[in-house]
Amino acid sequence: MENLGWARATNRTADLLRRGAWYPVLEKSPDGEVLVVEVDKRPVRVSRADVQVRQEPPKHWCVVYRAGVMRPTFGGAAPPPTYAVCPACRERQEFEGRPELMKCQRCGKETEIDWTDSC
Repeated sequence: MENLGWARATNRTADLLRRGAWYPVLEKSPDGEVLVVEVDKRPVRVSRADVQVRQEPPKHWCVVYRAGVMRPTFGGAAPPPTYAVCPACRERQEFEGRPELMKCQRCGKETEIDWTDSC
């Protein structure tokens, strides 16, 4: 299967795609203006203008800074202002301080955090 790249949401598509997570590109329209990405094993169409695209999958955790209104969780507490996204399984994970490495609680993969790649 041909590698068509990986796409990540910009702030305009954060409701459709999770911020910080990279999704495999399944298809591109002939003019390149529309992409189909895989989200939870389903195809989702997005405008090329609303995503960042790269050729290789991510190798490091991405740090996400929450913006806007902080909605309470079911437990009643506001979510933390910062979390990281696992490069392997796209799980969101909270952290404290400024660690260099982090192990995913979901998939177990341990990788570096890319502090220069934040959103």
